[in-house]
Amino acid sequence: MVTCKLGDKEYHVDYIKGRAFREISEASKMYAKVCALAAKVEAGEELTEEDQKLNIQQALDVMVRWFCVLFNNQFTPAEFYDNYPVDNMMHDVGFAILMVNAQTTQTLTEFPMTPTARKGKTRT
Repeated sequence: MVTCKLGDKEYHVDYIKGRAFREISEASKMYAKVCALAAKVEAGEELTEEDQKLNIQQALDVMVRWFCVLFNNQFTPAEFYDNYPVDNMMHDVGFAILMVNAQTTQTLTEFPMTPTARKGKTRT
């Protein structure tokens, strides 16, 4: 079972359905773009014109809409944004994207992920 706690509400899915994998393409592309941009910034590299066109808000919206699909649309993107801790948001959604892409969803248990759940996992 995978759980997502948003504020005082909890949402559960018994397993990750095939629809989450089917619908992942755009979220995966956006996550890759955000990661590549972050790596350039961290390395002090100059951003290209194409890099500067990336709208982080739109990229995040694509990823969050997909995360809602992951939980069978039991909550809306607005409910996610209003209740998910910002410190965990990008890492947790990104980790979910990576695990569904790799078809290793047994690693997904709870969101927001606890520090224990993150232990040993690296950011990509």
